[in-house]
Amino acid sequence: MKILHTSDWHLGHQLCKQSRRDEHELFINWILNTIDNNNISLLILSGDIFDSGFPPNYALAQYYDFLRRLSDTCCRHAIIVGGNHDMPSTLNAPRELLKFFQIHVFGGAESDIQKQIVPIYDEEKSLEAIVCAVPYLRARELKLNLAGESYTEKDRSLVQSMTNHYKHLADLIQEMEEKQRHQVPIIATGHLFTAGGKISDTERDLYVGQIKHFPANHFPKTFDYVALGHLHHYQCPRENPPVYYSGSPVPLSFNESRREQYVLIVDLSEKENPIVQKETVPRFRSLVKIKGSLENVQSELANFSAKSPYDLIPWVEIQILDEKPMPDLHEKVIAFCDDPGFKLLKVICIPPKEQAIEFQSQKLVDLSPLDVFQKRCEADGISGEAYENLMKTFTELMFMCDNEKNSE
Repeated sequence: MKILHTSDWHLGHQLCKQSRRDEHELFINWILNTIDNNNISLLILSGDIFDSGFPPNYALAQYYDFLRRLSDTCCRHAIIVGGNHDMPSTLNAPRELLKFFQIHVFGGAESDIQKQIVPIYDEEKSLEAIVCAVPYLRARELKLNLAGESYTEKDRSLVQSMTNHYKHLADLIQEMEEKQRHQVPIIATGHLFTAGGKISDTERDLYVGQIKHFPANHFPKTFDYVALGHLHHYQCPRENPPVYYSGSPVPLSFNESRREQYVLIVDLSEKENPIVQKETVPRFRSLVKIKGSLENVQSELANFSAKSPYDLIPWVEIQILDEKPMPDLHEKVIAFCDDPGFKLLKVICIPPKEQAIEFQSQKLVDLSPLDVFQKRCEADGISGEAYENLMKTFTELMFMCDNEKNSE
């Protein structure tokens, strides 16, 4: 059988207040064709379907329309798990209905862990694979009582509880396999940050502290393939048995656009040797970063050309390298950016020591609370031990707030 592994769609995302709706619509059309062209039997969507817990109505409509159209393809089953950006109740609302279409949704971890084990059957009703559907794991879902524990102890408790969660699933699978006449591929999902993973500028810490360094070797070797989400770049934290991040199909920032985006096609016809193939996602809109002196940038813009077969106007970020910030820089750049062939979204001045000053107001949701606090400390000239102590205290407060929200 073949599975298609994807994650981190972030439907409803905005870049510098610009909607990504058109790009996501083109991606949905593309992935449905890719499913048919590659004879995909199982789709796995590993979290962060939406960009926020309360997505706009158009993003919800895109998601439901995709699921409706998926039933018209060759894909017989789908596993969808929630990420840290997703609201479990939003994803779970229609899941009883979706089960009739063999679409299995897990917005959060189940109180009965056995419900996260999903058997996949072929057209002859024979067992073809088993999926351990693990979403982003919240402390309350792991039934952790972290009251009174130190910051480090909380980290260790979370890592151990996540490890135990996967081990419990693997143990249940082994019990099932002992009753089966033949073995089938075992697939697990997850939405987390493994040790050695490479992050981009749009990925927020899942947990406060070192939990982001969840060791890839903590995934039981019972699993023939682990389909992860959260990191926006394609990567393979462990090769045997394989653990993969598919990455986000649409770049969520200008920096992310420097790399290609993929979905992964995994051939599990041979249980002992899964074959993982990268399928490049087209760039539906060009995100162009132009960097240099004011004169060089003006010259490059005069000769700007970034044609796309998808008729979406390119978006441009400009970084001006100068000895000192210019108060009227934004106006000067705007003056020679009246070309209808692109849209200017962001202007940054980078003086010496690479201390960037952004002249376009930044949307607050583009920054994590930790980013905002860090910038405040830097603005007040706080450094050294005082800075470290403040950051530690702030991250502990974030941890406490997150746990209170999750317990509501």
